[in-house]
Amino acid sequence: MSKDLDNKYFIILNKDEIIFSCLNNENKISFTKNYALVNGPNNLFRELENFFINNLIDIEKSLKDFIKKIYVIIDTESSLSAYLSIKYKFETEKINENKINDLLSYLKYQFTKYSNDQKVIHMRISKLLIDGKKKNLSYVREKFENLYLEVKFECLNNQTVNLIKKVCSNYQISVEQILLANYFRHSNCYQADNIVFSANKIINGEDNNEILWTSKKPIKKGFFEKFFSFFN
Repeated sequence: MSKDLDNKYFIILNKDEIIFSCLNNENKISFTKNYALVNGPNNLFRELENFFINNLIDIEKSLKDFIKKIYVIIDTESSLSAYLSIKYKFETEKINENKINDLLSYLKYQFTKYSNDQKVIHMRISKLLIDGKKKNLSYVREKFENLYLEVKFECLNNQTVNLIKKVCSNYQISVEQILLANYFRHSNCYQADNIVFSANKIINGEDNNEILWTSKKPIKKGFFEKFFSFFN
């Protein structure tokens, strides 16, 4: 089979159906397969298994490609949203990217410490106050004394995440990233015509307030871009 390395493959899981989509290198949906849930959303993992059994070979033949990596978009009301904030007073030290990294890493550590049954899917800066005034990120370069940082966590139960990954791995498919559709709908990346386009913007780092986590050393980025790239 021929392979197009620029294709991205998505599976959308919602209460009514499973949707497979291929996003090509022209940022267009080149292939879609819909699968209506037989037993309803309460047995979603069995439905995902059935989707692969009944459709995977035909999908790969149509695409002329083996599906090895996939992005999973979950459209559910059962995700967990939580806010956590921190106040910090700068005295003798100066603000720098490492200090911002430390504060955000501390917030994530505190959240996961007391919510260890949850997997953080999205972590986003929801509020930034500098000396008591709401500011955007460009003001972080300026001299100030007090910083208030509020972060929103969007999470899924760890068991749900692990089951999705297990079902996909049974077909030699690795889950590149899990994303939440409800998160897109409240971000500046939302496109109402198709949530795959919204997901792709998130994947590409176009939501300036989302904190991106990577397992590899990132490519060289600008000062403010590096605020939101951390390491697991």
